[in-house]
Amino acid sequence: MFRQHLYVHAAQGERDFRWRGHEISRIEGLTDGVFALAIALLVISMEVPRTFDELAEAFVQTPVFLACFATLFWCWHAHFQFHRRYGLENPLTLFLNGVLIFLVALYVYPLKFLFGLLWNGMILRRGFNVLDSYGNPVLDGEGRHIPAVGEIGDHLDLMTLYGLGFAAVFGIFFLMTLHAWAWRERLELDARERVLTKAGLWAHAISVGFGAGSALIAGFARDPLMAGCLYFGIGPLQTVNGIYWDRRVGRLRPAVERAEELADDPVGGS
Repeated sequence: MFRQHLYVHAAQGERDFRWRGHEISRIEGLTDGVFALAIALLVISMEVPRTFDELAEAFVQTPVFLACFATLFWCWHAHFQFHRRYGLENPLTLFLNGVLIFLVALYVYPLKFLFGLLWNGMILRRGFNVLDSYGNPVLDGEGRHIPAVGEIGDHLDLMTLYGLGFAAVFGIFFLMTLHAWAWRERLELDARERVLTKAGLWAHAISVGFGAGSALIAGFARDPLMAGCLYFGIGPLQTVNGIYWDRRVGRLRPAVERAEELADDPVGGS
């Protein structure tokens, strides 16, 4: 009986968290549609290649699409995990979900613009200019490059815009998880689930902190390079955060699983 219980958890995707949301709700369906539309907009904005050189250039730009896709998938997974874990659909959850949908739809093009600018300008060394279908800078009537981002103020505004959007999206996830924490008694979260909920709160708080920090650096320190490089710290800090909370869950796991085994088989446990 206990092994069957573990198999159910494994099939659902998490060993230490009982999923309370099983069916796809209408709000989830709508949100999935918006994420799908956002990914489609990334593809539609790319012109269909007409020559081999344009086809080759499309593959050169693949990392830009990959970075945008990975960011959107990260957000989608956080949304999916929230609804599977908690299954909340009360008015506050619906409101926060609506704000999330708005932010995702709003930041699709700024996301691609920023990653495209960084990839072409810093990695490929093509300069921060408007490029044609072959990846060459577009010239104006006087033979000068047309800048995609002009003065330093434009770079700063771009990093500020991206930082605020990044912080806002993960701020919504933080508020949604905080709302689930407030419902922990009614959701009957066990010890492991409470620890994992706290881990989620810290993970979203870290993302909010980096986004807000980048926006502040761009706005007050006036350094777009430092504002962009700050995001490289997310991975290591999120890794440390995950290891810390995973160890706490690991210490709780034997006692909780033993209690579940006794609940499933009280005669055998005695």
